[in-house]
Amino acid sequence: GLQEMVDLDVIGSVMCNKDSDRVNNWEQIFKQGLQKRIEGHKFTCMMRKVMFGCLILLFVRDDSINSVKKMCTSKVKTGAGGMAANKGSTSIRFNYEDTSLMFLNCHLTSG
Repeated sequence: GLQEMVDLDVIGSVMCNKDSDRVNNWEQIFKQGLQKRIEGHKFTCMMRKVMFGCLILLFVRDDSINSVKKMCTSKVKTGAGGMAANKGSTSIRFNYEDTSLMFLNCHLTSG
C-alpha cells in the first residue's frame, strides 16, 4: 500500500480520488518491479482501492489466480468527523485457497 501518493494541495485534494492515471502509473511500477525481481512469473493486479492519497493493491501470480476467491475492498474516511478522505484506511480481503487474508493500509492523525 501507498500513502500520500498525491500532491497535498487544493487541486490534488479535489481531483486525487478520480485520478486514475496516477493509480494506473503506480500499478505499472509495482507490476514491473515484481516481474523484474521474480523472474519467470507474470503478475496481475486483481484488486485495488484508493482513497485520497491512500492506495492498496493486490497482485497475484498468474499461476495462482484461480486460488484467490471471495475478494472485497473497503475504505473508511476518518478525517473531519468522517467527512474528509485525508485520513482513514483502505483494505482488501480475500481467500487464498482455504486461508482468509486481510490487508489494511491506514493513514491516521498523529498524537
